[in-house]
Amino acid sequence: MKKIFFFFIWLPLLTSAQITDNFIDGDFTYAPAWHGNDTDFVINSNKQLQLNSSGTSESYLRITNTQSLSNCEWNFWISLNFSPSSGNYARVYLASNKSDLSSTLNGYYLQFGETGSGDQVELFRQSGTSSILICRGTTIIANAFSIGVQVTRDNTGLWRLFVDAAGGTNYTQEASGTDATYTSTSFFGVYCDYTSTNANGFFFDDFYIYSPPDATPALLDSIKIISQNKLDAYFSEALSAASAQTPANYSVNNNIGYAAAAAQDSINFKLVHLTFGDNFTNAEFYTLTVTGVQDPAGNNTINATNTFLFTRPLPNDLVINEILFDPHENGVEWIEIYNRSDRTIDLKDVFLCTVDNNGSFTEIKQIAPNGYLISPGNYRVLSTNGTAIRSEYNTSNPTGFIDMASLPSLNNDSDHVALIDISQTVIDKLRYNSDWHLPLLNNTKGISLERVNFESPTQDKNNWHSAAESVGDATPAYQNSQYTNGENGTELTIAPEIFSPDNDGYNDVLSISYSFDTPGMIGNVQIYDSRGRLEKTLVHNELLATSGTFFWDGMTDDKLKARLGIYILYIEAFDTNGNVKKYKRSCVLGGKF
Repeated sequence: MKKIFFFFIWLPLLTSAQITDNFIDGDFTYAPAWHGNDTDFVINSNKQLQLNSSGTSESYLRITNTQSLSNCEWNFWISLNFSPSSGNYARVYLASNKSDLSSTLNGYYLQFGETGSGDQVELFRQSGTSSILICRGTTIIANAFSIGVQVTRDNTGLWRLFVDAAGGTNYTQEASGTDATYTSTSFFGVYCDYTSTNANGFFFDDFYIYSPPDATPALLDSIKIISQNKLDAYFSEALSAASAQTPANYSVNNNIGYAAAAAQDSINFKLVHLTFGDNFTNAEFYTLTVTGVQDPAGNNTINATNTFLFTRPLPNDLVINEILFDPHENGVEWIEIYNRSDRTIDLKDVFLCTVDNNGSFTEIKQIAPNGYLISPGNYRVLSTNGTAIRSEYNTSNPTGFIDMASLPSLNNDSDHVALIDISQTVIDKLRYNSDWHLPLLNNTKGISLERVNFESPTQDKNNWHSAAESVGDATPAYQNSQYTNGENGTELTIAPEIFSPDNDGYNDVLSISYSFDTPGMIGNVQIYDSRGRLEKTLVHNELLATSGTFFWDGMTDDKLKARLGIYILYIEAFDTNGNVKKYKRSCVLGGKF
């Protein structure tokens, strides 16, 4: 598995005292340029440096490195897919005064492989042809292995050997020793001694050489709230396992106290999962303080803090406000939610699901895995294709759409949907039925069900109504056409009383505005001349919104311009319960003589 994350952490700090190579460019001959037995090595499909030779031989590659050995650090990954021995082993030369790593030289190297079954990583000083052991690790590498290695040397000649036996950068110090014989170097490289059966079994990656070594403690970069008593803490670099998993290194104020458990992530060693004994209080600020965690170089993090606001939607803070469960062909299903609370809510911890006959949640879908803030009084449409919805329906809020990876499937006749939080507490739920549509509609395909009022119960079927035809059969991401707050409407207004459709830009159109206090009214608007002759049927049996406006441009049903004079407007609105509203209004169609 390619492991490139370690190097990119330091890329912004590149200086002449740093060398990195993760072979991601697929070329070991450039930046930096490796030389030696070039034809014996390749960059494999995993972007690793691999020995690709044949027969029994020895091969090496080296790069120029003239850094001081004082306060230097080396990091790399190595893998041998066989059991090493005295005849099949690898060396990584940390320092060499000669370019030919197979010749007599002065320097320091790590050896991977020896006689017997107790193979461990060993650090040697080489003087000419003689090698002197400085220190020996503890990880057994007698069989095929993949490990991460870090070596540091301070200005006194104290060497420290760190190993991650899992192949990452979660290093643990295994050995140390002192040798200050050599203080400078000219080359760094890898050396392979092998027989024919293992001529393709050496792998290297993620080289990082830096002088001086890391002296900066890990920073507490960010916090992710997981639940009422769980946090994820993200650090700027990998932490040592022992310090990362010490609960007493983490505390939260406001009577929460120390963590009850701390577990380092098994893949990302910069991440620690924290659990606390007490729950956070909703809508309260807290501060996480971290003291005592260490990075692989042993740097201590002291009193690092990060403040967070714990906020979770309470029941009915978010409500299901509109739903389209029977879309047109090639259309998509969608659900609109509304934030009726006085707080901004992060939708990353809100889930949409269905509910089965036993009351169990099914098809649980996270709304916004990467987080999404919805402010008070705002609408958001949840679907798999907001673009398709915007192309089919009008909306005054084109940014109010969230594309989810998938949506719970919605039955056309009836179904049970719910909004839940991460602990599966219900925020809002709706068991809808297609019978809730206006009975007078011949076809409800592509028509949404709208909530009439946020304050009325979600499950009250009288709180739902078909979207008005006058708005295009749905109101995605903005106020519902059937919305009413229960207050009396102004019912009907005509303006202007005198209009002149002569296209002079002044009073060219007659506006007929209405506002009803109940949804689901069906309307008719007819216009008669002063002799009682029908001139224009403006609206015929149209499902109305609770408020809206119609316009008359002075044209008749015969597509002729109406004569100048007085006209009578007859407006009728009725519902399926037999309630009827009738209005007569007059207007004057004027003009220039």
